[in-house]
Amino acid sequence: MKQPQAIKQFPFYDFYAQILCALKDEEAGRLTKRMCAYMFSSEPLADIEDNRERFYWGNLVDVLEESKCALQNGKAPSGLNRRMKYFTFQENFYDALCLMDEKQGGQYVKAICEYMFEDKVTTLKPPVDSFFALAKRKLDLSKMRKRNGSRGGTTKRVQPLDMDGFLRRQPQVKNDIYRSSMHLTEGVNWSLLNDRLPHSLYRDCQSLYQILIHYGEIIGS
Repeated sequence: MKQPQAIKQFPFYDFYAQILCALKDEEAGRLTKRMCAYMFSSEPLADIEDNRERFYWGNLVDVLEESKCALQNGKAPSGLNRRMKYFTFQENFYDALCLMDEKQGGQYVKAICEYMFEDKVTTLKPPVDSFFALAKRKLDLSKMRKRNGSRGGTTKRVQPLDMDGFLRRQPQVKNDIYRSSMHLTEGVNWSLLNDRLPHSLYRDCQSLYQILIHYGEIIGS
């Protein structure tokens, strides 16, 4: 039986932000930690005693479950991604949450949501400001990719990569494509693959053959 893939990052939708940003900081911190525990771990979650938080969790968990099921099967939750705005929430952000109390965690996740969905930088106090500054470095990369993708034909034309160019930019990837598998290289957008691979489930893969086998998943993630 195929084992589910470990999740290291997941799409954080504006739907989540709408709920969390309307809550008190302590509530937002608790629910965000619960969301992360649900996505990153297979351990059962404790029951929620507070009626208000249980209500909001009931609204969140259906979307989380659909997203988790797709990611565990090595696929992007493309249906959800088409319907809602999102950014990539990384496991490292959860690690930061675990170093803060619930109120600080709520301020942290609200600041991330405001930065990604409203382009607003919130003034924070220590230690939340330091944790947010570290997260912002990764979030800026996500913003840059979206800006570049939205410019379309208005951007300056760049010489597209070929397979050799891709391998030069991804030196950890071994060229294990032989004559019998050359068909996998047909129609590959090497520039797009180079951009998407570091942010996909296959970012640590060292086999070009395996990367091309999962090309559609990588490009669509």
